[in-house]
Amino acid sequence: MPVLIRHRPAGMTTELYDQISPPLIESIKQQPGFILRVSFVDANGFCAAELWETQEEHDVWFNENVVPNVPAEITQEVIEVHSLVQP
Repeated sequence: MPVLIRHRPAGMTTELYDQISPPLIESIKQQPGFILRVSFVDANGFCAAELWETQEEHDVWFNENVVPNVPAEITQEVIEVHSLVQP
């Protein structure tokens, strides 16, 4: 079942995200299991949310690509998706 993972990097701004994300975005597009990514600012600050086919596929990509390249502590919330509709 797919998972929605919300990433909340401490102190992240949209400007900093725009500076550091381009190579990560190119990498994530090629990853098995990746479905969709959105980023936004809400009452809790900056958030990047992703849909993946499995949490394991996310974790492999995240640990290899984000952890060594993003200068922020990132909290994650994993939500099991009940249903997913794609065009």
